[in-house]
Amino acid sequence: MQPETELISAVIRSINTLVISLAMYELGAGIGKEYTAGEGESIFQNMRRMITRFVGTVCITLVLEALIMIIKYSQLDMAGNFYYPVSIIIASGCSWFLWAGFFR
Repeated sequence: MQPETELISAVIRSINTLVISLAMYELGAGIGKEYTAGEGESIFQNMRRMITRFVGTVCITLVLEALIMIIKYSQLDMAGNFYYPVSIIIASGCSWFLWAGFFR
């Protein structure tokens, strides 16, 4: 591999790891809040808030992963595989709209 290709791959892997760690942190923070609910807070309001934040984080993470895949595929001249990240973006958008309709 060429040095610039290795650098791009390293940057993409580090962004990928950071995005996944953000989603895991958000899930951990939600679980921590679930077990340490205050006296004045309802568990149902707390769970709804946690689920909202987690679903939002997962959708954003999926879109970022798809964009990283698009960049990676374009760098490696694998244009035939673009339907994978495009389908991830479409599925993430559909799940976001379905989630919004569920809470409405």
